[in-house]
Amino acid sequence: MPATTLKKDVFSTFSLGMMSLAVALSGIFFTASSRPAKAAEVGPTVSGGAAGTPAPDKDTDNDGLTDLQETTIYKTDPAIADTDSDGFPDGLEVRNGYSPRFGEGKRMIDVDSDKDYLNDAFEVAIGTDLLDPDTDGDLYLDGTEVAAGFEPLKAGPLKRDKLITVSLAQQRLTYYFGDAQLDTFLISSGVKKLPTPPGTYRVLDKVPVKHYGGRGFNFDLPNTKWNLHFTTRKYGYYIHGAYWHHNFGHPMSHGCINVAYKNMEALYDWAQVGTKVVIN
Repeated sequence: MPATTLKKDVFSTFSLGMMSLAVALSGIFFTASSRPAKAAEVGPTVSGGAAGTPAPDKDTDNDGLTDLQETTIYKTDPAIADTDSDGFPDGLEVRNGYSPRFGEGKRMIDVDSDKDYLNDAFEVAIGTDLLDPDTDGDLYLDGTEVAAGFEPLKAGPLKRDKLITVSLAQQRLTYYFGDAQLDTFLISSGVKKLPTPPGTYRVLDKVPVKHYGGRGFNFDLPNTKWNLHFTTRKYGYYIHGAYWHHNFGHPMSHGCINVAYKNMEALYDWAQVGTKVVIN
């Protein structure tokens, strides 16, 4: 993949107004001097389709991914069944949420191949390029645009809605960027005596670390990471990480939404103040 050269003066290409908006929303703006170089693609181009494009159903290395998926989506080697040499075929890793490009049991949601502040799992879900930090060529990193709620596939000030849904019956949280489902996982809502309030809310605050309970309460949970405040009744209600249990899928909390740490960090980073939260 050829490297892309950016103009040194970003302000000559974009209006100051749009830049100020993106910076205010995301706080992650980049200039030509700070943009990372594009990573080299893994594997050769395989012929078989139009103009050298791989045939849509051909799987040269029998790893469970077609050559077209390997070259255009996952950026793996269509001639090698185990691109990262970790002992697992690329297709098996993808189906289970693991990265086929990085070994050591790394999940796609934990790695960022092109260093654009957007993890590989989100890139695949949204449709951006794993090895191009600026898919739409508008001089904004893909991760900058997604963090600020902008469309990373088309240049211009186009927005996508952010939505978090929680099913109390299924004990499951799912979140979306526009039509793209980014992740879904089991949670623990409030127990029967201290239920989580159903309704439609917005993220009111993002609190990196919070202390729940303590003196006067029958629980003490300090240093709780990644807290999204969505409503206040007698007490505040949050979607937050939970390190004190692993019984997700069953009500366990005092009304908040408990999320496993392995799932909460990416959700917290992606969510903005104002992100819609629907609990039913």
